[in-house]
Amino acid sequence: MINTTQQQLSQLLAAELKESHQLLDILIEEHQALSSSSPDLIAAISRKKLDAMQQVEQYHSKRTQFLDQIGCPSSGEEMVRFIAALPKESLIVTQWQELQDLARKLQHQNEINGGVIVLTQRHITIALDILSGKASVTTTYGRSGQTHAEATPQHLAKA
Repeated sequence: MINTTQQQLSQLLAAELKESHQLLDILIEEHQALSSSSPDLIAAISRKKLDAMQQVEQYHSKRTQFLDQIGCPSSGEEMVRFIAALPKESLIVTQWQELQDLARKLQHQNEINGGVIVLTQRHITIALDILSGKASVTTTYGRSGQTHAEATPQHLAKA
């Protein structure tokens, strides 16, 4: 039999999971938008992502406050021990594991999206440097593993 406290915690975890799943969907949508190179679409998805992140943070904060109020740990090793002390078939255990897995997926997708953004910025910078006739810098590694930067001028045309 589940008690009222466990039921409230389960409801908080369910809400946090729902918002986290929505955030993951938005991150996947963002990845597709970054590949499409549509600034308007990227901006719209960025706003959605910000709203979703705020919702996830809000539910995380509610869960943390609830656990603090009932004298339970809300993070770290204490939380792991708290979850481990519950029966393995407990809905809370399942929800907690799903939330941990989802957090890893969110982090991974966010890192992928960040990589796409960095690569896009690098390509834009190189293109602008070429168009403006600036020297590009090529970085290479020497035998000792030290980096060496070498500037090479980029000319579109010579007279």
